[in-house]
Amino acid sequence: MELVTGGTGIVGAHVLLELAATGRSVRALQRPGTDVSVVERIFTHYRPDAKTLLEHIHWVPGDILDMPSLADAMVGVTHVYHAAAMVSFDPRDARHMQKVNVEGTANVVNAALVAGVRRLCHVSSVASIGEGRKGEPRHEGLQWQADGNTSTYALSKYEAEMEVVRGIAEGLDAVMVNPCVVLGPGIPGRSSMTLVERLAKGTRFFPAGSNAVVDARDVASAMVTLMEQGASGERYILAGENLGYKELFGLLAKAFGRPEPSYPLPAWALQLAWRAERIRTTLFGGRAFVTRSTVHTALSQKSYDASKAQRAGIAFRTAEQAVANVAAFVRASAAC
Repeated sequence: MELVTGGTGIVGAHVLLELAATGRSVRALQRPGTDVSVVERIFTHYRPDAKTLLEHIHWVPGDILDMPSLADAMVGVTHVYHAAAMVSFDPRDARHMQKVNVEGTANVVNAALVAGVRRLCHVSSVASIGEGRKGEPRHEGLQWQADGNTSTYALSKYEAEMEVVRGIAEGLDAVMVNPCVVLGPGIPGRSSMTLVERLAKGTRFFPAGSNAVVDARDVASAMVTLMEQGASGERYILAGENLGYKELFGLLAKAFGRPEPSYPLPAWALQLAWRAERIRTTLFGGRAFVTRSTVHTALSQKSYDASKAQRAGIAFRTAEQAVANVAAFVRASAAC
């Protein structure tokens, strides 16, 4: 029996599909009030036998912040895929994100130790990967250090990793994956779907930075593979393709039939934008469209080395394939 946390997220839902497609019986943690219908939509997007596959998923009530429910969910479980997390770059979410990402992971680790779980696969992020020399692709061996530009999200994911490391020291067999920007079908307005939906409307501008993207299907496949054969205590960067935001925005624009953006956003405009957003949200509330952390990311030149995962047998789709997949999902959802 396998347990998946965060099953309605982009990564978690694809892990559920990957496991169900093999005919396994899968338990998925469901927080009170959570709408799991997105999982059905994602299954239907990929598979004509979606209804049959959904029968392999057994939703159980629970919350990673509620130890008794978490302990109940792990009874009889042999493998845990921990994909539950909060993603936000709004400073106002820092306290709750720390609680969910760090305390929640600590609870999962502790419950797994008590339940005698054989192995845990923890979903971290490239946000917890260290920075090397200028122009050097980031890899798992780089030492992580916080500085004035470190986001609260990055800090929470690094500290969550430390909880897994602590669990390993206490006898837990665990492996960690560090995905970059994950592109794939998911809940509207959440994670990378926010970017996809905005670009579906078109834009003339692009930020000057670069990053890496990975297809959600490849993340799920990699997690199942590494659960079976990844080295205990190791981290694996999951990155399909390194590219500039100009190229990424262009791929998304093309997928939605929009003109490709042609004007770079100047740094001063982005710096002004996040300050204006802070004032607006302080006075009137609402979610910030731009924050200091997102501006720093948009202007940074980042690339990642996924060769360690590739040596473990992991294959990755291109950015164009990932974009085509999520764009098809968004178009189909809009047509419903």
